[in-house]
Amino acid sequence: MMDLYHLLLQSIIIPLAFSAAVPLLGDEAGERAGWIALIPLAYSLGCLIVPSAIAYSFGEPVLASYAWGGPLGDAILLLDGVSGPIALTIAAASILVCVYSIGYMRGARGLGSYYALYLLFASGMLGTVLSANLALFFLFFELMLVASWLLIAVWGSENRARASLKYFIYTEAGALLLLAGIAMAFSTTGTLSVLELQARSAALARWELLLIASLMLVGLLVKMAIFPFHSWLPDAYVEAPMPLTAIFSTMTGIGGYAALRILYTCFPQILGERGLMIILSILALVTIVYAGYLALAQTRLKRLLAYSSISQMGYLLFGLSSASILGLAGAILIYVAHSIAKALLFMVSGVFSKCIGTDDLGELGGIAGKLKVASTAFVIGFLSLMGFPPLLGFWGELYVFAGSIYGSISSSVDVPRLIITMLVIIFAILTAGYGLWTIRRSLFGERSEMVEGAEPEPPILLAPIAASMLLLIILGIQPSLITMLLGALS
Repeated sequence: MMDLYHLLLQSIIIPLAFSAAVPLLGDEAGERAGWIALIPLAYSLGCLIVPSAIAYSFGEPVLASYAWGGPLGDAILLLDGVSGPIALTIAAASILVCVYSIGYMRGARGLGSYYALYLLFASGMLGTVLSANLALFFLFFELMLVASWLLIAVWGSENRARASLKYFIYTEAGALLLLAGIAMAFSTTGTLSVLELQARSAALARWELLLIASLMLVGLLVKMAIFPFHSWLPDAYVEAPMPLTAIFSTMTGIGGYAALRILYTCFPQILGERGLMIILSILALVTIVYAGYLALAQTRLKRLLAYSSISQMGYLLFGLSSASILGLAGAILIYVAHSIAKALLFMVSGVFSKCIGTDDLGELGGIAGKLKVASTAFVIGFLSLMGFPPLLGFWGELYVFAGSIYGSISSSVDVPRLIITMLVIIFAILTAGYGLWTIRRSLFGERSEMVEGAEPEPPILLAPIAASMLLLIILGIQPSLITMLLGALS
């Protein structure tokens, strides 16, 4: 079904246009720039809700195609059962974090430029997810990278220069591998259209197909911070300004979305390569265990949450490696749940830092009695990450585990895959471990002197926190609001 009113294009272009207009307010615009930046973000969300409703009602993807000349093919935008939930999550999270930025970044220098880059970042994320032409996808991927790098480099904390450089080098290296895979795909198939690659790649030799897919997947694994390509993430998350950290998990998961497209839409033949799928599932297991163990060892809340994000990307990759529709649905649910829960937790961490002056876990003891709303949201966010029903994270883990078990026994018993699945389920206790340990130590420990002198929770910071908390609960009670779009797969 064609996007007759160009809503998909508008959802990307409007934030881009406003990003050029916001700096005209001047860097001293302050809060006004933030409220103005909300306008295109809210408009983008509205533009995405309409085609999502159409895709659900008719069970068909929504397409938009634009000729842009040259041999690269048409610029194609696609909203279906995979990109729809992801794009809606990005748009919603961008709005929530923008509101949070208005309160958190108050008094910071150069806010006009900050919100301009923030709009570029949001537009880059949406463009990356909605693009169904690999050249267009890569352009938006790079826009997302450059905008986020500048946000860290300019508005980050003390060690921002080192962290932003490391972030740029790692993710640009991954992007170059991705570009190499895209170039090889184009040279061997003659197309960059995601919708045509499946048919065109059928004639490729097995080694060509594996090489193309491997180059692209490794590049995307870097973006997902999968072990051993993970070391950029903790530093980038810790040094980035808190609002950017809150939406970083949404960005990191886009690598998982792109990997899903490569495996399930462009080259589904790869799903039959048992060896590659086993390798991906082992990488997922190692990432879950390694990052979960390091999270237990952290003393700063922000760094603990950074390692938690790496661990959650392991679950997303594990769902993708299951080669089943259940695993695919689980990966999408994990993405949505992780994006909302981690944004919620980072925003709460920012409230703790604002109100008591630190995010050191040793100084947060007894904070539940002082900051009641933020502490309640803190518990809800961690319970979702732990897979506690009926929160959204529970359904993500359930679908991922069920998909992997189904893939292990559907035709014949795949013993290695089944063993890996059992290990992932067992080691999921690490998530519960660092989550419960953090809740117990910070919220209900002995009240510290810094907590005794805590300032009241700023209402403008609590508004997006409360909205995120409600989203986790509502979507957990009714996960079909996400999964119902799967009927509109391209």
